[in-house]
Amino acid sequence: MNRNKILNGKVKVTAVKSIAAVAVCLTCAYALFGKASFPKYYEVTLNGEVIGAVSSQEDAEIALKDARYQIITEADGMVYMNPELTVTEKKKLFGKRMKAEELEEIMYTALQDNIFSENQKAYTIKINETTINLASKEEVLELLEATKNRFDTNNEFQIQLVEDTSGVFNTLTTDITKPEVSINERAVVFASEDGTPVQNAEEFTLEEGLKDIKFEQEVQVVESYIKENQLTTVQEAYDMVTKEKEKNEIYEVQPGDCISIIAEKTDVPSSKIYELNGEVTDNSILQIGQELVITVPEPELTVLATETLTYEEEYQEGTIYIDNDSWYTTEQVIQQQGTVGYREVTALVNTRNGREVNREIINEKVTTESLPTIIERGTIVPPTYIKPIVGGTLTSYYGQRWGRLHAGVDWGISTGSTVMASCGGKVVSAGWNGGYGYSILLQHSDGKQTRYAHLSKILVSPGQYVEQGEKIGLSGNTGNSTGPHLHFEIIVNGNAMNPLNYLN
Repeated sequence: MNRNKILNGKVKVTAVKSIAAVAVCLTCAYALFGKASFPKYYEVTLNGEVIGAVSSQEDAEIALKDARYQIITEADGMVYMNPELTVTEKKKLFGKRMKAEELEEIMYTALQDNIFSENQKAYTIKINETTINLASKEEVLELLEATKNRFDTNNEFQIQLVEDTSGVFNTLTTDITKPEVSINERAVVFASEDGTPVQNAEEFTLEEGLKDIKFEQEVQVVESYIKENQLTTVQEAYDMVTKEKEKNEIYEVQPGDCISIIAEKTDVPSSKIYELNGEVTDNSILQIGQELVITVPEPELTVLATETLTYEEEYQEGTIYIDNDSWYTTEQVIQQQGTVGYREVTALVNTRNGREVNREIINEKVTTESLPTIIERGTIVPPTYIKPIVGGTLTSYYGQRWGRLHAGVDWGISTGSTVMASCGGKVVSAGWNGGYGYSILLQHSDGKQTRYAHLSKILVSPGQYVEQGEKIGLSGNTGNSTGPHLHFEIIVNGNAMNPLNYLN
């Protein structure tokens, strides 16, 4: 008996050692030959419940797709399913791995239990990433009509739901037409008003009014089966699609733009543009093509409209100039005073959610003609005047001094300094002139004269023509003078004026 116990103990120990040896061998083989030697193990979870395992993630996805398709094809009408599939890789050497066909059967059963028995037929509207569920096609049309009629106030256009059976699901698309105009020849399955479709008009007429209106985004409507608490009222849906939301957009700077002009163009306050573009300040110089972030209000569903407008506006003919080659450019005379005219303008105005995007003038009719302003103007560039000395100290200004007019300005400067012609002209006189001492008087082409007084030496003669900046004499202290200086005058129409008002 003891011997049997001993033998049994040895057998048990041998079995344990054999299992351990196999496990060690398998582990070593996995380490030596890698994962390629063993199939992967993916645990499949459907709606939070583990339903099996497969050797590839693709098998699970194919099984779910086939199971859903089988349910849809067997159902009388649409069904609503919301399966949540999770496929997780597990590190297992052992474990049953199903084929895609086996897993499909399990998923089919699970999805049958997942179908909502209390679902009711509805119509789901999809606009971009927004979905809205309404109870009937009538409600869908009521929503779309209400959105359109914000800008089609006379209800001139009708909305049609057009069937599209090209796909697996029964979907509807929207067309907006006038009752007498058809956008295309597709089958209209439901419309907001009765009407007999005819060929679409190709050209706008000059008749005033709304010419076209449409939704910017694609509006898709699909039959669906959902719970009653997932339905939305028409008013709630209207608020969802028409409520304006802020959406950042990029504006590219155009020639002539500044922040205030951009603000007016985009209907965005200047303060908001500065806020969104921190690098832009009041002192910034905008570059053509520069991109600025702006914020414009955007509803979920945008309405684009084209309207023909006829209105009267003022206009002004451009100014006509007549050149006079004997006058200076500073001279001009109005020969005819212009008048404001009036014209009747017909324009195509494109709007986006009621805001004007662009305007194209298609017809103009002048009702009252505008007369242009006619101006005769000179073409000769007038002469300029420069300071007649280099340096010097301004010691006396033009104006009343010692009870009488001091007719020029004085610059204190050492005797013998160069005196230049302030402007090119003809020497009228050059010599002694009483209290002025030695002085020079120049006549210039614009009728002005310049005087240079208290000189120590004269370097030009009467009748001589001198250029601007040419040396005409040397400063001094002659005549009634209190010290070495240059007295300088500019005389206009015989009257001495303040020279500082004329010097460049």
